[in-house]
Amino acid sequence: MSSEWPVPVEDFAAYYAFTPAALALRETVRLSAVRNIDLPEPILDVGCGDGLFARLAYPGRQVWGIDINPNEVRRAQASQSYRTLIVGSVCDVDLPTGFFKSAIANCSLEHVPDLPAALANIRRSMQPGAPFVLIVPTPDWSRHLAIPAALAKLGLHAIARAYGDALDKIFFHVHLHEDDWWRARLDEAGFVTDEVRPLVRRSTSWAFDMLLLPSVIGFVTKKVTGRWVLAPGLRPFSADIVRRLITAVADQIPDDDRAGEYLLLARAK
Repeated sequence: MSSEWPVPVEDFAAYYAFTPAALALRETVRLSAVRNIDLPEPILDVGCGDGLFARLAYPGRQVWGIDINPNEVRRAQASQSYRTLIVGSVCDVDLPTGFFKSAIANCSLEHVPDLPAALANIRRSMQPGAPFVLIVPTPDWSRHLAIPAALAKLGLHAIARAYGDALDKIFFHVHLHEDDWWRARLDEAGFVTDEVRPLVRRSTSWAFDMLLLPSVIGFVTKKVTGRWVLAPGLRPFSADIVRRLITAVADQIPDDDRAGEYLLLARAK
């Protein structure tokens, strides 16, 4: 099996209580990937969302969160995960200059149209030598999913591409590039990239894709109410069953060297 399996019991249960199973799986993999990276405080969390990731990854640490969505910031505030929360665009929001000793952007910068402005603003807020972790999707992440792979095997390449394009629109992916492109953008903004790690192997991608359909209810609920799950108190009863089921499925999927996401470990020049 891939090193991403089996997914940690407590992390998956924590995410599954508040998010659809597909998202819980993917976030759990990302969480495992960043836990062995030392990020000194104060930490800037770019695109903090509801704060669950920071609460699990950096408990008790001094973390500042920024998100353009005021509803997400309100939920993050309720989670008490952050020392300070900022509502605004990372492209032009006023951040304290040379303040942060580290930063993380967990699958957030691929959604920002003006990426150079965002990176420049983040760099201005960081101390020289401060580590910066980015997690971004690979350009062909959707082709690694189960349904596009099956369609391509049947020769239905146009339908497979349409499936992937539809997901990119749903997830508002503006930037889908190889790691060299991200290295260049980071260099232009005043960062040095020390390492690129592949994340989300094929077994994880296929399991994620299989969970997308039952997760549609959560996506609709999010659009209507702003919350993925209406009754989080009931979710723990099924969390372990779902985790065991997707682990059993993933165990049957042969892995390869392709990845659905990159983790880039950079530092401020």
